[in-house]
Amino acid sequence: MNVETWAAKAVGGLSPALTHGFALDPLGTLGALGLTAQPVGRLSSTRGDGGACDGVSYLDDDIVLYAPTPNSRRENFTLGHELGHWLANRDDELINWLADQRDPTAQLETVCDRIAQQLLMPAGAIDQVVGDGPVSAQHVLDLYAATNASRPVCAIAIASRLRAMGAVAIIDANTWEVDFVSVRPDPGRGWPAVFPWTGHAVQAGHPLRVLKPGSSDRWRSFWAAPWGSRADYYIDAVHDGRRVIAVFADTDLWGVSRLHIEPDREYLSAPTGEVTCCGATRRVRGYPCPTCGGQHCPTCGRCRCEKLAASDTQCRICHLTFRPHLLVEGLCEDCR
Repeated sequence: MNVETWAAKAVGGLSPALTHGFALDPLGTLGALGLTAQPVGRLSSTRGDGGACDGVSYLDDDIVLYAPTPNSRRENFTLGHELGHWLANRDDELINWLADQRDPTAQLETVCDRIAQQLLMPAGAIDQVVGDGPVSAQHVLDLYAATNASRPVCAIAIASRLRAMGAVAIIDANTWEVDFVSVRPDPGRGWPAVFPWTGHAVQAGHPLRVLKPGSSDRWRSFWAAPWGSRADYYIDAVHDGRRVIAVFADTDLWGVSRLHIEPDREYLSAPTGEVTCCGATRRVRGYPCPTCGGQHCPTCGRCRCEKLAASDTQCRICHLTFRPHLLVEGLCEDCR
């Protein structure tokens, strides 16, 4: 399973009426599912790890808060993304899969982006714009002009048609920071160690920075992560006057170079470990807890210290938490 198939599974769990009705009436669809969507002037908190939508969900209460964007298509994407979080939270298999990933929060955001795209963008519209050739940055603008979808949704749709590992980024031409990105991991090796992500800055001297408004270009260049690591990519980009749309590809989709000697690319990989929990001993792949060093159980999602913390009990007077055997009639030693 990957982000595309998890998104398709989530959308497939909705009835056809809800699936087809979302693009026409996102708020009505959320209401039909029992979700309360409330517009707010300004969100006091936002999604972490690059979540690009203007919304926050309180899943236990079935409430979605979103920042309205009049005369913009972004609001529909926000509501679709938050519906994605609600659907993901109801899928135990997806939650277990995320627990085994190196960066589960970023991958969850990507799954929710894909869910929003599948709800808002019919596959036929993508086929009509892209055709049989390789995708390009211009296809994002063409798809935006041909549909009612927002630019992030169009970027997600184009990223889903990449033939190999890559990404589609929307970059603010004033700040030269990535506003939105959709990553297509390698089908076999997973996520690359270096890739553009929301909030990353385009490095000084990068060819993207010299692209003129209204122009497009292609290069074999690089992407530099904020922590200093960099990796080579083939890049196709277009400048629409306010933003730069850039497609990053692992392979030369557009015939940029005559000579193709590709260095080995580093991919993220998580270690394996053994965990005994929930009545079974399993070998799992995932990044261990930095506190206790233990793996997370694929059933309950907890490591050793989280399981211990969950069993702690509050003293009835001072309200500090203690191991249950240290309390007598609900009181700690200092309060007895």
